[in-house]
Amino acid sequence: MNAKKRIIAAILGGRVDQIPVWLPVVGVTVSMMEQARASWPEAHWDPELMAKLAAMPWEFTRLPAVTVPFCLSLEAEALGCEIDRGTLNRTPSVKKPAFDTPDAFEHPENLLETGRIPAVLRALEILSEKIGDDVPINAKVTGGFTIAGHVFGVSRFVSWIKTDPDYAHQAVERSSEVTRELIGAFEDHGADVISMSDPTASGDLLSGEQYREFVLPYHRKIAGATRKPSVLHICGNTKDLLGYIRESGFDAYSFEEKVDVITAKKLLGDDISLIGNIAPVATMLEGTPDKVTADAVFAMQNGIDILSSGCTLSPFTPLENIRALSKAPEHYRVPKEPEELLREFVRGLAAGVEP
Repeated sequence: MNAKKRIIAAILGGRVDQIPVWLPVVGVTVSMMEQARASWPEAHWDPELMAKLAAMPWEFTRLPAVTVPFCLSLEAEALGCEIDRGTLNRTPSVKKPAFDTPDAFEHPENLLETGRIPAVLRALEILSEKIGDDVPINAKVTGGFTIAGHVFGVSRFVSWIKTDPDYAHQAVERSSEVTRELIGAFEDHGADVISMSDPTASGDLLSGEQYREFVLPYHRKIAGATRKPSVLHICGNTKDLLGYIRESGFDAYSFEEKVDVITAKKLLGDDISLIGNIAPVATMLEGTPDKVTADAVFAMQNGIDILSSGCTLSPFTPLENIRALSKAPEHYRVPKEPEELLREFVRGLAAGVEP
């Protein structure tokens, strides 16, 4: 199996010869920018630079993670939000929301021609042509709940959950329509995988019941709109959300170290493949290669399906740590023999994972 086949098979819950390493989140660093001579913030707007930089995790460290765009503000900018362009080590962000109420929300008729979206579409075409046979080309979209926070202002939007639930639903529904339109365009322009990041829909902000009411219906619609393998990523402690995320319809779920793998496996079962959950700061940024390897082996032993940083890598993550992550599966053998399978089964029962 090459990296592309192995990753897609694991996302879809199929059999693999070894646990793959892959990031559904952004994995480029300042060192990669220097090597590629393609840097932020220019690479957010220039499709050639964007594609060149997106390929660097694979070409420079053999980490088969190729993702565009690099930020969460693509949709917000296209919808009229004022954007901070970012810096060499900081991605663009929203400075000012675009609308006060859902009634004022305007979905551009020419959305795919707006803001940086044309640059992302062209970058996907370049990447698909150049390295799409070897690694999956991942297109990252922003979830409707997070877009709503951007375009209406997070404080105002979140307050609607308690003061005006109808407004909250309208806000997420209209924002999610943008996500669905982008998914179709990204798939048409070369994406092999769709990863949706919805960080505001975190258990650090929402209860499980609030996720079920204000997020889950729209996640289902978005997952249902995909034609390619799909991944959901939510930051923070999402333990109380997992029972509902299991019903979201995504093929895989990416999570950080605030949720341990055994707990995620128990609550999600085999309905969704698990991606994670190596700490992006404590391990990937501040740790050593040995620490990366040890944490990765622990995650594989506990049942992770795809090894990944639990969230976007810091732009200053040491390259030796990224290389250690990419090589970590060499230290773990996927159980194949009956005795190995039995040991894994018993280990799962002891940890409380239902077969």
